[in-house]
Amino acid sequence: MKSFRRNAGFFLAGLLWVSEVTLAQEVRRAMPLNEPPVPRALPLDEATPPPEEKASTPEQPNDKRQLEYANALFARKMYDLAIPEYEKYLSDYGGGSGRANAYFGLGESYRLLGKNGSARTNFQKLLDDFGDSEFAGPAAYALAVLAFSQKDFTAAQPLFHKAAAKSKDASVALSAKYFEARCLESSKRADDALVLYLQVAEAKSQYREDARTTAGAMLLARGRRTDALKQYEALASEAEKPAAKAESAVRAGLIALDLAVADRAKIDSAMAEKARVLLQKGRAVSDSGRWKGIAQAGLLRLEYQTGQFSQVISDYKKAAEQLPEEAKPEAMLLVGNAQRQLGHTQEAERIYREIIEKFPSREEAKDARYQRLINIYNSNPNAVISEVDEFLKTNPANERADQAKLLKAEAFYKQQRFAEAAPVYEDLRASELTPKLRAEAAYKLGWCQIQLKDVARSIEALSYFLKTFPDYPQAPVVLSQRALAFQQSQNADAAITDLNFLIKSYPTAKEREAAIQQKALLLGELNREPEMAQTFQQLLKEYPKSSAIS
Repeated sequence: MKSFRRNAGFFLAGLLWVSEVTLAQEVRRAMPLNEPPVPRALPLDEATPPPEEKASTPEQPNDKRQLEYANALFARKMYDLAIPEYEKYLSDYGGGSGRANAYFGLGESYRLLGKNGSARTNFQKLLDDFGDSEFAGPAAYALAVLAFSQKDFTAAQPLFHKAAAKSKDASVALSAKYFEARCLESSKRADDALVLYLQVAEAKSQYREDARTTAGAMLLARGRRTDALKQYEALASEAEKPAAKAESAVRAGLIALDLAVADRAKIDSAMAEKARVLLQKGRAVSDSGRWKGIAQAGLLRLEYQTGQFSQVISDYKKAAEQLPEEAKPEAMLLVGNAQRQLGHTQEAERIYREIIEKFPSREEAKDARYQRLINIYNSNPNAVISEVDEFLKTNPANERADQAKLLKAEAFYKQQRFAEAAPVYEDLRASELTPKLRAEAAYKLGWCQIQLKDVARSIEALSYFLKTFPDYPQAPVVLSQRALAFQQSQNADAAITDLNFLIKSYPTAKEREAAIQQKALLLGELNREPEMAQTFQQLLKEYPKSSAIS
């Protein structure tokens, strides 16, 4: 039995090496193992030292001698000679304990001679008849390799899975797990693949780097940024090649940066510091290539996001000459935005124009056109209206187009050009703006209609706001204004309904006191004196210092 285990280990080593060579073109960044030295096979008639006389030992059974002879030929890579000897063993010794060994050796010999059909037959026979033997795992692995090399990932995946479960050798199980993940990924079963990649990444092997890289990308695509950060951060320390170290550190730094500023209202200072350390680490790698410029741009973005606008400008001036051309547009855009934030409108305008002229096909040029609109709006709202019209002619993305339209509406609103602002605000109902900006646009539309004294449209606009954005803080104001509009349209019952809802639902709203007073007066106009008196009593009780009482 021990000899069979030794044979299994020997076959396993050979299988792993050959399979690595077979899959070398498929394994991303996984290097094949070095071939172990194999003793040269010597013909029997060559001069060799005569064997020493040994004490007689019991003669081995014929079946064992036959199997060991076949294994010896296999070990010397004499596969064409090993095949008939394995077949003889299988033919002559139907009850032999080494049949699983023989089927595996026979299958491997055929495979190594390029006779894949015969190899498959013998490996499958082994799995069918000896599925619990120590050769079952290697046989499943060999069949999986054959299927994988033909890009038959559907067939290879369950075989790699079986190999991982059946193999007692940890390296074979890990290799099988990695390639099963590859099969799952190629079969569009990314979630299942991700689980295996994460398992492979935990063990030190030639597959770890690619497993971490792939898992990191998958996690990032699923919005699991914290988990992705762990993979890239580990790669920044584990990767062998400097370029891979730099890329991993920079990717980790950029993810950390996104996490640090995820809540714009409160920067995560610890995560921001981690981003800074990782980006500096990636920038410092000697063979960082294009990632050096990306790291520098990332550091500028970190400074910008954390409000260090003067530092952005200063650091860009120091590093501008070292920045690769591909990193300059992003860095320049950050500098332009920093100048705008500092109120340096002319400097910002100059930089935005430079980006648009020098890098017209880059995404940063598109963004610079929009950021320039904000700069103009801040300095001269009158001028932004025509600039928005020109911007829209460049066919920007829907979200950017909607943001530009909002700037135009705001410019009209600032100039009290309500008739021109209203249709723009109304058009933004179906926009791709954030809910907060859409709510602001809907609110401003209501005020435009109120200023235009269009009661019907005021009611419609205010009703749209309350239906679409019922939880926004402007709701009490909108309710009070709609009550007034209902009152103006002689719909007292609707007005009282709005006032009652405001009084009951917003106990701390500053509009509540006026709503109680307005309700009391409206009830008086309707000659509903008992209700009017009751409402004034409520006002006196809850707001004893109300100006309405005096």
